Amino acid sequence: MTKPTKLQEKACERLADALLTITEAARLDGKGTFNASDLDEVAARLVKASSAFDLDAIVAKALETRGRALGRRAGTAELLMLLEGDLKPLSMLLLPDDVFNERMNALDAELGEL
Repeated sequence: MTKPTKLQEKACERLADALLTITEAARLDGKGTFNASDLDEVAARLVKASSAFDLDAIVAKALETRGRALGRRAGTAELLMLLEGDLKPLSMLLLPDDVFNERMNALDAELGEL
C-alpha cells in the first residue's frame, strides 16, 4: 500500500469532520430519529469518497478529534477502536459528551488495573 498524499490525508480529516458534524447535530437536536443504523449507512457511503483510507481509519480520526475536544489525552481513538463491548466505535460518536467521558474514564480505570 502506498503512503497517502497530503490531499488524501486532508480528505480523511474532512470525512471525519463530516461524521462529527452529523453526530453532533443528532446529539444537539436530541429528539430526532437518527440512530446507529442510520450512521452506519451514512458512513458506508461516506467512505466511498476516499481511495486511501478505510472506514476504521476515518472513524479513528473522528474519535480522536472528539476525544481531544473533550479534553482527553492523545490515543483516545486507539483505545476505543480496541474496546470490545456493546457499542461499535462508530456508534460512540452518537453518545452524549458525559456518557462518552464516562466510558473513557471506565476504560482508563480498567487499563490502570492491568
